[in-house]
Amino acid sequence: MHTSSDGADPSRLRQLNERAVLAALGKSGHTKVAEIVERTGLGRTAVEKVLQSLIERRWVVEEQLSAGARGRPARTYRFRAEAGYIGGIDIGAHSVRAVLADLSGQVIATSRATVTPATRRRGRLQATESALSSCLADAEVDRSAIWALGVGTTGVVDRDGHVRSSRAIADWQGIDLAAHFRGTGTASVIVENDTHLAAVAEHRRGAARDVPDVVLLQAGRRTGLSTIIDGTLRRGFNGAAGNLSTLPMVRWEAAIEYLHECSAVPDGTPIRDRAEQVFAAARAGSRPARAAVRRYVAELALAAAIAIAVVDPQLLVIGGAFSQSADVILEPLVEALEQVAGNVPELRASTLGSDCVALGAVCLALDELDQLLAPTRGPLPELNAQSTLTKSPRR
Repeated sequence: MHTSSDGADPSRLRQLNERAVLAALGKSGHTKVAEIVERTGLGRTAVEKVLQSLIERRWVVEEQLSAGARGRPARTYRFRAEAGYIGGIDIGAHSVRAVLADLSGQVIATSRATVTPATRRRGRLQATESALSSCLADAEVDRSAIWALGVGTTGVVDRDGHVRSSRAIADWQGIDLAAHFRGTGTASVIVENDTHLAAVAEHRRGAARDVPDVVLLQAGRRTGLSTIIDGTLRRGFNGAAGNLSTLPMVRWEAAIEYLHECSAVPDGTPIRDRAEQVFAAARAGSRPARAAVRRYVAELALAAAIAIAVVDPQLLVIGGAFSQSADVILEPLVEALEQVAGNVPELRASTLGSDCVALGAVCLALDELDQLLAPTRGPLPELNAQSTLTKSPRR
């Protein structure tokens, strides 16, 4: 509860009360005044005054629920999740994905564009813009309505949004993704490594929801690892936490060759399809396929064991494209971990699918927006009729 009796600046108190009321409303659903009073500790008069101000500035909508047999319709209030939009992008070696969400984080459009590791920087950025534009067109939303954009990409990413190194994309090192997307008019941009974002998504929305200590093993055409400790992503000083691919004793980059070279796959099968065919053959009982899977997961287990020894997590999540074949991966992975790890946590497969990284980007963009709209930034601005900020927030 915030009052002016302590001699604080009245404008500062109004800002605090505004944020308290918005937090009490939540980002979806309908809330009555009495519920807001209970959640905030503010007096009813103060709550009603704040609500009226937020309605005038288009942050809140007043609605009436249908009345029962007696009495007047109940007045309720909701946060205008449609007041703005959040973008999430996943820039990989083989594909680019885009997600558009409202301010509650509810996804309203998704899009995908195909690229290859050989696609040059300009073409990859064009594919990214095309995927995002497709989302905007599907949702009938203007680009200016995106308040914050989260971008995930393969490689080591520093705190300023530069890709410091990338083993998967030849000409990606050194690109300043934060500057690129700010240059397209997006108010706030946050860039992070794709595996880190996948871990955030699993922790917020997926298989590891609300689990405080988690290791994510991202398994697919490339392998990555990330950790959540005490509910917080650990990215490291240089953004390279969990990047075990540079350690000579960890062979997860080469491990996929066990799948590609498996005799259970017919000759002539494209490389992009071979791993899934091995998993299918293992599922059907093929001995060569099962042996290839065991050899593959044995290499993953060594890397996972290093993280498990450091973090002692409650949960290990298998993410990435290969998580769709968790039914043939998890059992041999547990067996391999039991041989090299002192303590094997619970294992689960990702529940978020191919949009996992883009969803993690949405999560971090929403965090960034919360910071931009914090009380220390001044009073909430007025929104115009097109649901955009009259004064765009800047990092």
